Amino acid sequence: MLLFALCGLAFAGGLVALVAWARGSEPADEDDGPARRDNPLASRAHVFWYGAPGAASLRMVRLRRIQLPLALVGAPLAWLFTGIPLTALLVPLAVFGLPWLFDTTRPDTHRIERLEALSEWTQRIADVLLLGVGLNQAIVTSRRTAPAALEDEIGELAARLQARWRPEEALHAFADSLSDATADKVLAALVLRAGDSGPGLARTLSDMADSVREEVRQRRAIEADRAKHRTTIRWLVGIIVLVVTVGSFNTEYTRPYGTFLGQVVLAVVAALFVAIIAWMRALASHPPVPRLLAPDRRSKGGRRGPGVERAPVERLGEVR
Repeated sequence: MLLFALCGLAFAGGLVALVAWARGSEPADEDDGPARRDNPLASRAHVFWYGAPGAASLRMVRLRRIQLPLALVGAPLAWLFTGIPLTALLVPLAVFGLPWLFDTTRPDTHRIERLEALSEWTQRIADVLLLGVGLNQAIVTSRRTAPAALEDEIGELAARLQARWRPEEALHAFADSLSDATADKVLAALVLRAGDSGPGLARTLSDMADSVREEVRQRRAIEADRAKHRTTIRWLVGIIVLVVTVGSFNTEYTRPYGTFLGQVVLAVVAALFVAIIAWMRALASHPPVPRLLAPDRRSKGGRRGPGVERAPVERLGEVR
């Protein structure tokens, strides 16, 4: 009876998640993003759920909407089919873990593409500034020829400037949407010279664009070397998952795991397998560098929208 009750609850939860996925979600308010970024716990939860800091991609949002009902429905079905209670935990782990493992290169590749687009955009801004155009007008004009990888973010930056945001705050919001230490270096120069877009800024941006292009080249070389190890991990995990899936259809094979001792052995083996795979993936991943334009959480006033102060930029200004 307990098993049927759990299966009923899980099935009902799966239906609710399926309806929520089909309905979608309302866009978040403009003030929700900064509040989340100023909350360390909310930021970590965002990174844990979507896999990366900054604005979540539409692809990742859709993937989570599919995985959640699959995990809620697949867990009780696997328990009923195999008779092994632990499968109710292993199935959701596989539903969320396999895409996370097989898609290891996408976040790094996406980050490299965004940096490449940033270098292109920075060079265009520098070229326009040399013509005597103001910084705000140059940014608004750049929306028409924005690189595809940053088209949405640059469009939002231009819209904020047209809505008479302070240039510093609009650039800070742009930096938060990119959430990258290299991008912060470029945007810090724009923030410090937001009120003075003379020829010195154009030369600085041109040098920044060259620096970002060089970093993109180095990152591409590193990713090409790491791709070999990632491919080995994918094949190893794929073969193991295939053997376990085929073996689950054999009742003689799965019967020993239905006992208490079998459950303990299966839990230990699964935990060791997940730990080793996570460790191997961590070795092949690129640890993020701490950001330069991070909000100052020591401020007692918190973040109240336009006009908020940020300590790192203030220190940069003092050094300059």
